[in-house]
Amino acid sequence: MPSLMPGMPGTKEAYGISILRDDYSIVLPPAVIRNYALTDGAKVVFVTTHRGEGGLAVLNRERAEASVFKKIISEISDDKTIHYHNSKVYALSNVYGNTVRLNPELAKAFHLEVGVHLMSVKSTTIAVSLTPIEIWKTKFQQRGLEKAVENMSSLQVFK
Repeated sequence: MPSLMPGMPGTKEAYGISILRDDYSIVLPPAVIRNYALTDGAKVVFVTTHRGEGGLAVLNRERAEASVFKKIISEISDDKTIHYHNSKVYALSNVYGNTVRLNPELAKAFHLEVGVHLMSVKSTTIAVSLTPIEIWKTKFQQRGLEKAVENMSSLQVFK
């Protein structure tokens, strides 16, 4: 997993770039599958990353249930419904091979459109964030991290 600013402590570690496909699926980089134990059939939780921004975090449900997310996840009863808690979106899904799938309603709830490029970034030990690359570019540029923006172009794209 490359750091976008090698040698600079605290910089984001990125796994790659995934694209929200026409069928609302997202291919996850192999390192995401491995590091977050997202095996075929595993239950996952989708959650808003930053309110008002596009993107989502993907959490291994089993690991999330052993964390601060336990109470919220216990209130989610099915994977057909979008749940809201403190203005954040939560939803359940599964891993299908190396992909996760949204639907049109979930894509809208997470402010995503088909074709958007999502950078997979280590968020916590239980969550990987999938955020539009344009959001990251803007944030990095505002902080003067032009090298991080440049290094984003070297990330592998998973279609």
